[in-house]
Amino acid sequence: MIDPFKTRLTRVGSFSVGLLLVLSGCATAGPSSTTTPSPSPTPQVGPPSTTTTVGAAEEQVPPIGLSTAELESMPGRLVINQRQAVTVIGADLAALPLADSQGEVGSQPTWSPDGKSVAWSRVKADGTASVVVSSATDGSSAEYVTTFQVFYIQWRPDNGALGVLGAGGQGTALAIIDLGDGQVTQKHSAGSFYFVWSPDGKTLVTHLNGSIIEFVDVASGQRTPIDTETGTFEAPQWTADGKSIIYIRPVIIQTASLGGFLAAQANSDELVMHKVATGEVTVLAEGIGMNGFSLSPDGTEIAYTAARSGTETDMFVIDLATGERKSLEVGLVFAWQWSPDSRKILVFGIEDAGIVLRVWDNGTVEDYFRAVPTGTFFSRYLIFWGQYVRSMSVWAPDSSAFVFAAIDRGDDYVFLQRLEDEFPTLVAPGSVASFSPAGDSTN
Repeated sequence: MIDPFKTRLTRVGSFSVGLLLVLSGCATAGPSSTTTPSPSPTPQVGPPSTTTTVGAAEEQVPPIGLSTAELESMPGRLVINQRQAVTVIGADLAALPLADSQGEVGSQPTWSPDGKSVAWSRVKADGTASVVVSSATDGSSAEYVTTFQVFYIQWRPDNGALGVLGAGGQGTALAIIDLGDGQVTQKHSAGSFYFVWSPDGKTLVTHLNGSIIEFVDVASGQRTPIDTETGTFEAPQWTADGKSIIYIRPVIIQTASLGGFLAAQANSDELVMHKVATGEVTVLAEGIGMNGFSLSPDGTEIAYTAARSGTETDMFVIDLATGERKSLEVGLVFAWQWSPDSRKILVFGIEDAGIVLRVWDNGTVEDYFRAVPTGTFFSRYLIFWGQYVRSMSVWAPDSSAFVFAAIDRGDDYVFLQRLEDEFPTLVAPGSVASFSPAGDSTN
């Protein structure tokens, strides 16, 4: 069987070599065209602002790259992580700093499902690790000390708790932070660890060490293995009703071998839906080298990728009601994300030692700009996108735009691409950024 995780790492390794050759001087490129190449935009980048005010947008100096009109028309709030700083910007506030103290590091900013708060990982100068939950309106915060530095955060769908991962135990440790009573409880650890909250917040589904799918009862900590032969390290996903989970597993074939023993071989993968109550498993699709999948936010379709060659990736969308499958024909795919309206898919395609941003919209494909992702966005997010796609969105909540952190003339910047515009808009310095949700939780 082709191990999709190893395939991805091999692809990432080749991609990284090319990426490193251009990191120091690569600027964000313009939209690609099959006829006449478009010129690169040249946003005017000034020095970072040394003052920040909070209040009505018209009373403030907008962030770098945004005019007052552009700020007022922002299709949602953004949280931006730049070095140690965590900042929220939006139409109603120019810049709200959440973490910018001298000597402390803020990272992994993650929006709450209701879009009212941001949780982020803090490490103070004395080494104390914690998770901070900050209001996205006034910056007021509550801190929860942890026994390890947190490198991943996922909110419970009701906004009342956090699941967090960090180095500990057997390699990666899971802890639950109850925002009501302030308790931080370590639950489990494994060499590698993905998890997703159930819609009702009572159960986690986890993927451990690239081989074990388990349910974890949050209240008791009881673990129930449901599959021990999964073949690709991707985060599982719950259906919106909480009745089923979806994951990838290998197709195991028993073959005869010397000595009369049977040998288990896998030459394919299958995308399956597992009913929680009965254990019934339905195969949704089969393919070689499956390496990613995601339900549309409305739960009616599922997209997935499978390896084909060094220059292309098979990417399909299946209608769950009819079983109809359509091919997207979007080239070599590294990662992707559904739009909140479930009509479009933003594809991070690999092209010329960088990323090409393209949008599939019900059969049509529009290329936008080419870019080299920031080191933080590439190494801490994109490589593990199967997990991050469950907890953050680069899409605006109204599906009209997306945000991307790229290297431009040797530094890290955040760019906003409105689908109706030819070129992206420079927003501000930043190594990673994400949009606030519209208020409806997804997983």
